[in-house]
Amino acid sequence: MKKVYIYRRFERFWHWTQTLIILALALTGFEIHGSFSLMGFEKAVMIHDNAAYTYMGLLLLIFFWLFITGEWRMYMPTKKKIFEQVKYYIHGIFNDEEHPTHKTMFNKFNPLQRATYFGLEFIIIPIMVISGLLYIFFAESLQYHNGYALEPVAYIHVGGAFVLVGFIIAHVYLTTTGYKPLSAIKAMVTGWEEMSDEEAEVAVRANIHMLMRFSQRKIMNADGEEDNTLFDESLSQEIDQTNAMMIDFQKKLKESNVGYFKIDLNGNYIEVNDVWLRLYSTTNVGNPVGKHISLNRTDEDKKAVEKIYDKIMKGNTVTGSMVGRYNTDGTVSYHTISASPFYKNNKVAGLEGYIIDKAN
Repeated sequence: MKKVYIYRRFERFWHWTQTLIILALALTGFEIHGSFSLMGFEKAVMIHDNAAYTYMGLLLLIFFWLFITGEWRMYMPTKKKIFEQVKYYIHGIFNDEEHPTHKTMFNKFNPLQRATYFGLEFIIIPIMVISGLLYIFFAESLQYHNGYALEPVAYIHVGGAFVLVGFIIAHVYLTTTGYKPLSAIKAMVTGWEEMSDEEAEVAVRANIHMLMRFSQRKIMNADGEEDNTLFDESLSQEIDQTNAMMIDFQKKLKESNVGYFKIDLNGNYIEVNDVWLRLYSTTNVGNPVGKHISLNRTDEDKKAVEKIYDKIMKGNTVTGSMVGRYNTDGTVSYHTISASPFYKNNKVAGLEGYIIDKAN
């Protein structure tokens, strides 16, 4: 089992804040509706109205954040693997089959979740807000103008409330279907989700790939202007994250189960993290700083590493290339390398990247 960084701080903040507000709205709303009596009609109305105003303020922050960071794209419905996902929920989930999609920091939702969250965030909640505002500000006008004009608004608002309650019940159930029953809930508290080794490797590799591609997008040309030619335009349209988010992501990768390294123009290590040292602890490399990348390699892997190095020095990005390293007991361990160049004064100054260990 490994942990992968999936949810950032603001995501976790608005998720739990939204949850508490919706629960407060549901509790007071159904009391206003007459479903039960807990705090009294007048107090329930006061709390409900104040919670509604607070929620509208939160929604402004959420939608602003979604569109500024490009996260809104993850809510766009897609047909890709939707039938596989339906089959998984109907049959596969009960037979321990492999999940047809993989959660990453840049693609958190499977096709059914995308459709559900899109409907919730962009259809149901706006309808609830609009019908609620009509209740607050125009209830009397609607009643006096036409005795039945308020009735459709009431049906819509209460119907939306039942939809939200149903969603919460289904959502809580599905959170228990992760690697462990509480894995998804813990992830929304800490940001780190527990996954099987196989799922974690796929997720981390996808995250690293996006980081590498994003770093290429920020290359400056000879005139000191941003040069996007090395960044796939279709990918730019698909994932348009902010630079601050990528810096945070890079920091989290260094803290995860991924080995980080930085290498200078001469092919010597400048920096490695604790995970890198742990992965190489079975070798005789010791402290790699100042040593060449070809150290402790098979002849075949020396050529592979030098080929990767030369490719990156030309301004390219490499993801998922496998190389080996000698252990002190004579065995060979393998890991994948993902790396891209870093720049100083608009010139390649070296490379940095990540390694993920492979089981022998």
